[in-house]
Amino acid sequence: MVLVSEIPLDESAERLDEIFVVIDGLQVPFPVKNLELLTDTSAHVQLEFVDNRDQALQLVGCEAYTTFAACAPEPEEVSEQWIGFTVHDANYGKIGTIRKIEDYNGNMVMQVMDGDKETLISLHRELIVGIDIHAEVLHVALPEGYFFE
Repeated sequence: MVLVSEIPLDESAERLDEIFVVIDGLQVPFPVKNLELLTDTSAHVQLEFVDNRDQALQLVGCEAYTTFAACAPEPEEVSEQWIGFTVHDANYGKIGTIRKIEDYNGNMVMQVMDGDKETLISLHRELIVGIDIHAEVLHVALPEGYFFE
């Protein structure tokens, strides 16, 4: 089947373990057997439990989702490409702008600046919830108590 995405796909999408297909209003998980990029917004995907044309046709036109963490870049894949992106947290709002990406003994950390205020945020996959490449915004979900008030 061909999966069409509203956002650009990159090589990290090839690591997807599962996608959720909306069937009768419910997100049903399907393990991914194989995924190959066709363009920057489409991929050929083989799903477990979809073994014939009739089963595949039942999924045509269905919406599909995945978690960002499932296809987020590995920390070692993050490069200077994110410098200048705005970091926005679901609870705290805008945190600042990424100025540097540093490797602290294998822990990739981004230096986020808001004026003179510096915040260091680990580039752990579970903290990153989304990215808008076109708007240059990195969405994170930092744990409660991350900032001293």
